[in-house]
Amino acid sequence: MKLHLPILSILALSAIAAHADPKTEVNDAIKKLAAQPGYSWTYTPKTEGSESARRQGPMDGKTEKDGFSHLKGEAGDITIEIAFKGEKMVVNYNGDWLSTAEIGENNRIVQRLRTFKRPTDEAATLVSKATALKKESDGVYSSDMDGAAAKEMFGLLGRRAAEAPEAKGTIKFWVKDGQLARYEFVVRGKITAGEEKREVDLSRATTVEIKEVGSTKVALPEDAKKKLE
Repeated sequence: MKLHLPILSILALSAIAAHADPKTEVNDAIKKLAAQPGYSWTYTPKTEGSESARRQGPMDGKTEKDGFSHLKGEAGDITIEIAFKGEKMVVNYNGDWLSTAEIGENNRIVQRLRTFKRPTDEAATLVSKATALKKESDGVYSSDMDGAAAKEMFGLLGRRAAEAPEAKGTIKFWVKDGQLARYEFVVRGKITAGEEKREVDLSRATTVEIKEVGSTKVALPEDAKKKLE
C-alpha cells in the first residue's frame, strides 16, 4: 500500500518532535515561563571553601511580565534589596531608593548587584554556556559549562577567585509541564589563601526555584518606581 506524501510529511514531523533537541526543549520551557504574567523565585547559593563567601543567604524575588522585578535577601548582617526594570536598577540604601547612576556604575557593589537577573534571563544565558546539553530523565537536563564561562562566573566569588587560571562548572535544568521549574549551576576551582599561599578548593552551587507562576504581583514604593521609569 502506498502512502501519500502529506501523510509521510506528518509522520516525519511527528518523529522530529518526539526527538526534539534538548537545548530547544529547555529554551522553549524558558520562553513559556517568560510569557506568564508574573512569577516568584528563591535564589539559594551554597559556598564551600571560603568563610567570607558563606555569608550570603537566600534571596527572594518577584517579577511581572514587561514590568518591575524585586529581589531581597541577607548577606551576613546586611539586607540587600534591589528593584529593576530593563537595564535600570535601584538599590534600597537605609530606606532611600538610589539609582545605580547615583551610586556609581563602577562601584564594586553595584557591579555585583548587576549580576542578579530574572530567572528567565539568567537561565537563557546558562543554556548558551552549556557545552552539550543532555536529557538525563523526563524533565531533567544537564551539561558541563563552557570553560571560559565557568572561569568568568567563578571570578565573581572574590579577588582570589578572579585570579584563578581556570575553573569548571555544571548546569542543570528541571522542566515541568513544558515550563522551567528550577535550575542549578555550580562553579568550582582552586584559590590561594594565607601568607603561605596554600591551595584551597572553592565552589559555589546556586539553586533557583520558581514558584507562584501566574499569580505574582510586584509592589514597589513610588520613589523606586519613578526612578525606574
